[in-house]
Amino acid sequence: MSIELKPVTIDTLPLLKEHIGSLQDGDCNLALVSIIGRSAEYKIQYAEVEDEIVLNWQPYPECPAAYVVPWNSPKIANILPQLECQCKNCKEPLLLFGRFTEMTEHVQRLFRYRNFITVSSNSWWDYLYAKERFLTLEGRQLNGKRNFNKRFNKAYPNAEFIPLNPSTIPMARTFLEKWYESRGDMDEGLIAERDAINLAFEHWDDFELIGGILKEGDSVFGFTYGSGVYEDIFAVHIEKADRNIVGAYPALAVALAKMLPEKYEVLNREEDLGVPGLRKAKEDWFPCGVVRKTVLKLQKDNSIPDIKS
Repeated sequence: MSIELKPVTIDTLPLLKEHIGSLQDGDCNLALVSIIGRSAEYKIQYAEVEDEIVLNWQPYPECPAAYVVPWNSPKIANILPQLECQCKNCKEPLLLFGRFTEMTEHVQRLFRYRNFITVSSNSWWDYLYAKERFLTLEGRQLNGKRNFNKRFNKAYPNAEFIPLNPSTIPMARTFLEKWYESRGDMDEGLIAERDAINLAFEHWDDFELIGGILKEGDSVFGFTYGSGVYEDIFAVHIEKADRNIVGAYPALAVALAKMLPEKYEVLNREEDLGVPGLRKAKEDWFPCGVVRKTVLKLQKDNSIPDIKS
Protein backbone atom coordinates (compact mmCIF):
# COMPACT_ATOMS: atom_id res chain seq x y z
CA MET A 1 0.00 0.00 0.00
CA SER A 2 1.33 3.41 -0.98
CA ILE A 3 2.31 5.81 1.79
CA GLU A 4 0.63 9.19 1.39
CA LEU A 5 2.80 12.15 2.31
CA LYS A 6 0.84 15.26 3.28
CA PRO A 7 2.05 18.83 3.84
CA VAL A 8 2.46 19.97 7.45
CA THR A 9 0.22 22.92 8.38
CA ILE A 10 -1.08 24.45 11.58
CA ASP A 11 -4.04 22.05 11.26
CA THR A 12 -1.58 19.17 11.71
CA LEU A 13 -0.73 20.38 15.24
CA PRO A 14 -3.13 18.10 17.20
CA LEU A 15 -1.80 15.00 15.43
CA LEU A 16 1.81 16.08 15.88
CA LYS A 17 1.23 16.75 19.58
CA GLU A 18 0.01 13.19 19.97
CA HIS A 19 3.12 11.69 18.38
CA ILE A 20 5.92 14.23 18.78
CA GLY A 21 7.40 12.50 21.83
CA SER A 22 8.33 9.44 19.76
CA LEU A 23 10.13 11.57 17.15
CA GLN A 24 12.08 13.97 19.34
CA ASP A 25 15.73 13.16 19.99
CA GLY A 26 17.13 16.55 21.01
CA ASP A 27 17.22 18.04 17.49
CA CYS A 28 16.15 21.69 17.72
CA ASN A 29 14.17 21.35 14.49
CA LEU A 30 11.95 18.64 15.97
CA ALA A 31 10.13 21.10 18.21
CA LEU A 32 6.46 21.58 17.36
CA VAL A 33 7.02 25.26 16.68
CA SER A 34 9.86 24.46 14.26
CA ILE A 35 8.11 21.65 12.40
CA ILE A 36 5.08 23.82 11.69
CA GLY A 37 6.72 27.23 11.59
CA ARG A 38 9.43 26.08 9.18
CA SER A 39 7.36 23.56 7.22
CA ALA A 40 7.55 25.44 3.93
CA GLU A 41 11.23 26.29 4.28
CA TYR A 42 12.20 22.71 5.21
CA LYS A 43 9.71 21.12 2.79
CA ILE A 44 8.22 19.08 5.64
CA GLN A 45 5.62 16.42 4.94
CA TYR A 46 4.18 13.74 7.18
CA ALA A 47 2.59 10.33 6.82
CA GLU A 48 0.79 7.93 9.12
CA VAL A 49 2.39 4.49 9.07
CA GLU A 50 1.46 1.69 11.49
CA ASP A 51 -0.42 4.22 13.67
CA GLU A 52 2.77 6.25 14.03
CA ILE A 53 3.91 9.49 12.40
CA VAL A 54 6.94 9.81 10.13
CA LEU A 55 8.28 13.05 8.68
CA ASN A 56 9.97 13.69 5.37
CA TRP A 57 12.01 16.87 5.25
CA GLN A 58 15.00 18.78 3.94
CA PRO A 59 16.13 20.89 6.91
CA TYR A 60 19.30 22.18 5.22
CA PRO A 61 19.79 23.29 1.59
CA GLU A 62 22.64 20.82 1.02
CA CYS A 63 20.75 17.99 2.73
CA PRO A 64 18.64 15.61 0.58
CA ALA A 65 15.06 14.95 1.60
CA ALA A 66 15.04 12.22 4.26
CA TYR A 67 12.71 10.51 6.72
CA VAL A 68 12.53 11.09 10.45
CA VAL A 69 11.11 7.99 12.14
CA PRO A 70 10.10 6.95 15.69
CA TRP A 71 13.09 4.74 16.47
CA ASN A 72 11.81 3.59 19.85
CA SER A 73 8.39 2.57 18.58
CA PRO A 74 7.65 -1.17 18.89
CA LYS A 75 6.44 -0.97 15.29
CA ILE A 76 9.66 0.42 13.83
CA ALA A 77 10.56 -2.97 12.33
CA ASN A 78 7.37 -2.76 10.25
CA ILE A 79 7.64 0.94 9.44
CA LEU A 80 11.08 0.91 7.80
CA PRO A 81 10.35 -1.82 5.19
CA GLN A 82 7.25 0.11 4.13
CA LEU A 83 9.25 3.29 3.70
CA GLU A 84 11.91 1.42 1.74
CA CYS A 85 9.26 -0.09 -0.51
CA GLN A 86 7.83 3.37 -1.12
CA CYS A 87 11.29 4.64 -2.06
CA LYS A 88 11.91 1.69 -4.39
CA ASN A 89 8.66 2.43 -6.22
CA CYS A 90 9.99 5.95 -6.77
CA LYS A 91 13.38 4.53 -7.80
CA GLU A 92 15.04 6.27 -4.86
CA PRO A 93 17.15 4.92 -1.97
CA LEU A 94 15.81 5.07 1.57
CA LEU A 95 17.32 8.10 3.31
CA LEU A 96 16.92 8.56 7.06
CA PHE A 97 17.74 11.58 9.22
CA GLY A 98 18.66 11.56 12.90
CA ARG A 99 21.38 11.59 15.55
CA PHE A 100 24.39 9.62 14.34
CA THR A 101 25.01 7.22 17.24
CA GLU A 102 21.39 6.38 18.02
CA MET A 103 20.33 6.01 14.38
CA THR A 104 23.25 3.82 13.31
CA GLU A 105 22.76 1.55 16.32
CA HIS A 106 19.10 1.06 15.45
CA VAL A 107 19.85 0.39 11.78
CA GLN A 108 22.57 -2.13 12.64
CA ARG A 109 20.10 -3.94 14.88
CA LEU A 110 17.18 -3.90 12.44
CA PHE A 111 19.17 -4.46 9.21
CA ARG A 112 22.01 -6.59 10.50
CA TYR A 113 23.21 -7.73 7.09
CA ARG A 114 22.66 -4.50 5.19
CA ASN A 115 25.27 -1.90 4.41
CA PHE A 116 24.68 1.79 4.82
CA ILE A 117 26.51 5.07 4.38
CA THR A 118 26.21 8.25 6.43
CA VAL A 119 26.74 11.86 5.41
CA SER A 120 26.89 14.80 7.78
CA SER A 121 28.14 18.34 8.18
CA ASN A 122 29.20 20.03 11.39
CA SER A 123 27.19 23.05 10.22
CA TRP A 124 24.06 20.97 10.99
CA TRP A 125 25.04 20.02 14.54
CA ASP A 126 23.24 21.65 17.46
CA TYR A 127 25.33 23.01 20.34
CA LEU A 128 24.52 21.65 23.81
CA TYR A 129 25.27 23.37 27.10
CA ALA A 130 24.84 22.56 30.78
CA LYS A 131 22.10 24.86 32.07
CA GLU A 132 24.01 25.20 35.33
CA ARG A 133 26.74 27.21 33.59
CA PHE A 134 24.19 29.84 32.53
CA LEU A 135 22.78 29.98 36.03
CA THR A 136 26.14 30.67 37.68
CA LEU A 137 28.46 31.96 34.90
CA GLU A 138 31.26 30.47 36.98
CA GLY A 139 34.73 29.62 35.71
CA ARG A 140 37.48 31.34 33.77
CA GLN A 141 35.99 30.33 30.42
CA LEU A 142 32.90 32.44 31.05
CA ASN A 143 34.75 35.43 32.44
CA GLY A 144 33.80 37.55 29.43
CA LYS A 145 30.12 36.62 29.63
CA ARG A 146 30.13 37.28 33.36
CA ASN A 147 31.63 40.74 32.86
CA PHE A 148 29.12 41.68 30.17
CA ASN A 149 26.27 40.50 32.39
CA LYS A 150 27.59 42.61 35.28
CA ARG A 151 27.89 45.65 33.04
CA PHE A 152 24.29 45.25 31.94
CA ASN A 153 23.01 44.86 35.50
CA LYS A 154 24.99 47.91 36.62
CA ALA A 155 23.71 50.07 33.75
CA TYR A 156 20.11 48.90 34.13
CA PRO A 157 19.58 48.04 37.80
CA ASN A 158 15.80 48.06 37.44
CA ALA A 159 15.71 45.75 34.43
CA GLU A 160 13.33 42.81 34.70
CA PHE A 161 12.63 39.64 32.74
CA ILE A 162 8.89 39.17 32.39
CA PRO A 163 7.22 36.04 30.96
CA LEU A 164 6.18 36.03 27.33
CA ASN A 165 2.48 35.24 27.05
CA PRO A 166 -0.49 36.44 24.97
CA SER A 167 -0.74 39.63 27.05
CA THR A 168 2.94 40.61 26.67
CA ILE A 169 3.50 39.39 23.09
CA PRO A 170 2.42 42.76 21.57
CA MET A 171 5.42 44.31 23.33
CA ALA A 172 7.72 41.72 21.74
CA ARG A 173 6.12 42.26 18.32
CA THR A 174 6.86 45.98 18.46
CA PHE A 175 10.48 45.30 19.41
CA LEU A 176 10.79 42.69 16.64
CA GLU A 177 9.57 45.12 13.97
CA LYS A 178 12.21 47.64 15.02
CA TRP A 179 14.86 44.91 15.17
CA TYR A 180 14.22 43.90 11.54
CA GLU A 181 14.07 47.55 10.43
CA SER A 182 17.55 48.03 11.86
CA ARG A 183 18.83 45.15 9.72
CA GLY A 184 17.93 46.89 6.46
CA ASP A 185 17.05 44.68 3.48
CA MET A 186 15.38 41.39 4.36
CA ASP A 187 16.71 38.23 2.69
CA GLU A 188 14.77 34.97 2.39
CA GLY A 189 16.22 33.64 5.63
CA LEU A 190 15.13 36.64 7.68
CA ILE A 191 11.68 36.64 6.09
CA ALA A 192 11.23 32.94 6.93
CA GLU A 193 12.42 33.59 10.48
CA ARG A 194 10.06 36.53 10.94
CA ASP A 195 7.10 34.51 9.65
CA ALA A 196 7.98 31.63 12.00
CA ILE A 197 8.18 33.99 15.00
CA ASN A 198 4.82 35.57 14.16
CA LEU A 199 3.26 32.11 13.88
CA ALA A 200 4.74 31.21 17.27
CA PHE A 201 3.23 34.36 18.78
CA GLU A 202 -0.18 33.53 17.29
CA HIS A 203 -0.18 30.00 18.74
CA TRP A 204 1.98 30.54 21.83
CA ASP A 205 0.16 28.23 24.22
CA ASP A 206 -0.48 25.56 21.57
CA PHE A 207 3.26 25.27 20.90
CA GLU A 208 4.00 25.02 24.65
CA LEU A 209 6.65 27.73 24.47
CA ILE A 210 8.57 29.27 27.36
CA GLY A 211 10.20 32.68 27.11
CA GLY A 212 10.44 36.21 28.33
CA ILE A 213 11.05 39.89 27.61
CA LEU A 214 13.99 41.82 29.03
CA LYS A 215 12.91 45.38 29.82
CA GLU A 216 13.25 48.37 32.09
CA GLY A 217 10.21 50.59 32.34
CA ASP A 218 8.90 51.13 28.81
CA SER A 219 12.24 50.22 27.21
CA VAL A 220 12.48 46.71 25.75
CA PHE A 221 16.00 45.34 25.38
CA GLY A 222 15.09 42.01 23.82
CA PHE A 223 13.16 38.77 24.08
CA THR A 224 13.84 35.06 23.84
CA TYR A 225 11.91 31.80 23.82
CA GLY A 226 12.17 28.08 23.22
CA SER A 227 10.63 24.70 23.96
CA GLY A 228 11.46 21.20 25.11
CA VAL A 229 12.89 18.85 22.48
CA TYR A 230 13.71 15.86 24.69
CA GLU A 231 13.26 14.72 28.27
CA ASP A 232 15.92 17.04 29.74
CA ILE A 233 16.80 19.23 26.74
CA PHE A 234 15.36 22.69 26.13
CA ALA A 235 15.98 24.33 22.74
CA VAL A 236 16.42 28.09 22.59
CA HIS A 237 14.74 28.90 19.28
CA ILE A 238 14.86 32.69 19.26
CA GLU A 239 17.05 35.24 21.00
CA LYS A 240 16.70 38.86 19.84
CA ALA A 241 18.33 41.79 21.61
CA ASP A 242 19.28 45.41 20.95
CA ARG A 243 22.95 45.27 19.93
CA ASN A 244 23.41 48.82 21.20
CA ILE A 245 22.74 47.63 24.75
CA VAL A 246 25.98 46.22 26.18
CA GLY A 247 25.41 42.81 27.75
CA ALA A 248 21.81 42.43 26.58
CA TYR A 249 22.40 39.06 24.90
CA PRO A 250 24.15 37.40 27.87
CA ALA A 251 21.51 38.88 30.19
CA LEU A 252 18.76 37.33 28.06
CA ALA A 253 20.46 33.93 28.03
CA VAL A 254 20.94 33.92 31.81
CA ALA A 255 17.39 35.11 32.50
CA LEU A 256 15.83 32.40 30.35
CA ALA A 257 17.92 29.68 32.02
CA LYS A 258 16.68 30.86 35.42
CA MET A 259 13.07 30.72 34.23
CA LEU A 260 13.14 27.12 33.00
CA PRO A 261 11.64 24.17 34.91
CA GLU A 262 14.17 22.05 36.82
CA LYS A 263 13.68 19.04 34.52
CA TYR A 264 15.61 20.82 31.75
CA GLU A 265 19.29 20.35 32.56
CA VAL A 266 20.68 20.87 29.06
CA LEU A 267 20.25 23.82 26.70
CA ASN A 268 20.24 23.34 22.93
CA ARG A 269 21.25 26.66 21.35
CA GLU A 270 20.82 25.30 17.82
CA GLU A 271 23.26 24.98 14.92
CA ASP A 272 25.63 27.54 13.38
CA LEU A 273 24.72 26.76 9.73
CA GLY A 274 28.38 27.16 8.80
CA VAL A 275 28.32 30.92 9.48
CA PRO A 276 31.67 31.92 11.09
CA GLY A 277 30.13 34.62 13.29
CA LEU A 278 27.46 32.26 14.59
CA ARG A 279 30.03 29.53 15.21
CA LYS A 280 32.18 31.86 17.28
CA ALA A 281 29.18 33.10 19.26
CA LYS A 282 28.16 29.55 20.13
CA GLU A 283 31.70 28.40 20.93
CA ASP A 284 32.13 31.40 23.24
CA TRP A 285 29.61 29.77 25.61
CA PHE A 286 31.78 26.59 25.66
CA PRO A 287 29.38 23.76 24.74
CA CYS A 288 29.42 20.43 26.56
CA GLY A 289 28.39 18.47 23.47
CA VAL A 290 26.55 18.48 20.15
CA VAL A 291 23.54 16.88 18.52
CA ARG A 292 25.38 15.22 15.63
CA LYS A 293 22.72 15.13 12.92
CA THR A 294 23.29 12.77 10.00
CA VAL A 295 21.69 11.47 6.82
CA LEU A 296 21.85 7.68 6.52
CA LYS A 297 21.49 5.95 3.16
CA LEU A 298 20.49 2.30 3.29
CA GLN A 299 22.22 0.35 0.53
CA LYS A 300 20.54 -2.24 -1.65
CA ASP A 301 20.97 -5.53 0.16
CA ASN A 302 24.74 -6.12 0.50
CA SER A 303 25.98 -3.68 -2.13
CA ILE A 304 29.13 -1.70 -1.40
CA PRO A 305 28.33 1.78 -0.08
CA ASP A 306 28.66 4.38 -2.81
CA ILE A 307 27.82 7.97 -1.97
CA LYS A 308 27.48 8.85 -5.67
CA SER A 309 24.69 6.38 -6.45
